[in-house]
Amino acid sequence: MQGRLQWLARESVRNDLHAAATTRWRLTDCPATRGVPPARMSLRLQLNLLVAALIAVFTAALIAFRIDDARRSVREEIEAANIVATQLLSYFVETYAQTSRPVVLHSLERLGRVRATELTLRDANGDVVYRSPSSPYKVGRDAPHWYAALVSPAPRRSELRFADSVLEIESNASRAVLDGWDDTVHLLQIGAVAMLLGNLLVFWLVGRTTRPFRHIVRGLEEMQAGAYHTRLAGLPGKEAGAIARAFNRAAQAIEDNLDARREAAEAASRLEQSRELAAAVQDRIEEERRQIARELHDETAQGITAIRSLAQALLRRGGDNTVREAAQLIAATAGRLYDATHELIPRLHPPGLDAQDLGAAIEDAVLAWRQQHSGIAFGFVHGDLPRPVGERPALAAYRIVQEAVTNALRHSGARRIQVALGVVDGQLQVEVRDDGCGLDEERDRAGHYGVRGMRERARACGGEFDIGNGEDGGVRVRVRLPLE
Repeated sequence: MQGRLQWLARESVRNDLHAAATTRWRLTDCPATRGVPPARMSLRLQLNLLVAALIAVFTAALIAFRIDDARRSVREEIEAANIVATQLLSYFVETYAQTSRPVVLHSLERLGRVRATELTLRDANGDVVYRSPSSPYKVGRDAPHWYAALVSPAPRRSELRFADSVLEIESNASRAVLDGWDDTVHLLQIGAVAMLLGNLLVFWLVGRTTRPFRHIVRGLEEMQAGAYHTRLAGLPGKEAGAIARAFNRAAQAIEDNLDARREAAEAASRLEQSRELAAAVQDRIEEERRQIARELHDETAQGITAIRSLAQALLRRGGDNTVREAAQLIAATAGRLYDATHELIPRLHPPGLDAQDLGAAIEDAVLAWRQQHSGIAFGFVHGDLPRPVGERPALAAYRIVQEAVTNALRHSGARRIQVALGVVDGQLQVEVRDDGCGLDEERDRAGHYGVRGMRERARACGGEFDIGNGEDGGVRVRVRLPLE
């Protein structure tokens, strides 16, 4: 019996593997379905198939046990019936061994049907004289051949000889096999009904249990469509309720995240607009400075020079002391105005930037600082620069150097200020170092715009701005600007 069950299990596994391989070929190699993902079964269908498979396995096991039990029962019955019939007829032969065939035939007709046994009387020539009548039990029906082959024992056959005839005794298990087949069919019917009722019950229970999940799926579909305000009401069941609460938390988090992103995008847009406006204002200011510097150089400076020339002409003519003193005062005042004007012009717009010579413009500025602050050591180094550098990065670099040096002069108490200019990794790099007291912790508070102004100038050109304390003390300002 155990071997039979093992064989059935191996056959079932082999059939399942073959079916799986066939299905995989159809899904992957069939031109009509190539590239199409396999359809997924619903949870309800999976549970129904699982329950059906379990019932089928249980029924198959019961049938296997029933077949084995039928085989043992048929064997026992056939053996017992054959033994009884053989012993009875053997006693009959011993008593009537010399009896003529008519007496034996009459006795057999009176005996009639012997259960599970076929009696055949043959004469001396082998012709059939008598055959036991067919069984009236379940007449006209027989078990299938494959089932009879499974449960039928090996046939038992014996012969008893009379004076002029031979009695053949042969076992016949057809009725016992039919009883076993009827019991098996009855078991199969019960299994089919159990499978049907079980699947219907499971289908109903699973449908009732998974009904809340339809609301969850609907909510997910609405979320996928962009309705992030979707919320699920409390769902029955521990698992469904937990999923609904998790769904609501996730939806709220997504909505909050989207709101935060929207606000951040709006803030970034406003910041970008502010930067564009600041850049436009800065460009306008620089243009105004350039025009003012040009007017100071071309108009005001020339006018002051003319006034000074007229005053000197009056001095040369002579006259009373009052006129000479007035002319001398006018000439001295015009000279001071001329010097102040020429000092103001580079601050408004360095002449070197018009020639697009950034190195020369910064060098002139360093020279002016050196003259104005004799107690501070100024240094300037620069490498080879492309010409032209570009108006926007050149102006930004010059203004950042101006602001950094001005901050160092005002706040650091430095005795040495170093300015470096060069090209690093294809970018214009400006660095200003001092040996002062270091960074002010309140440099970014309201009303302090120096550092923020340098940073915004760098960002407006798409560059990088970095400020920090140097390794040997003081402040280090480093800016990298793209040359394009």
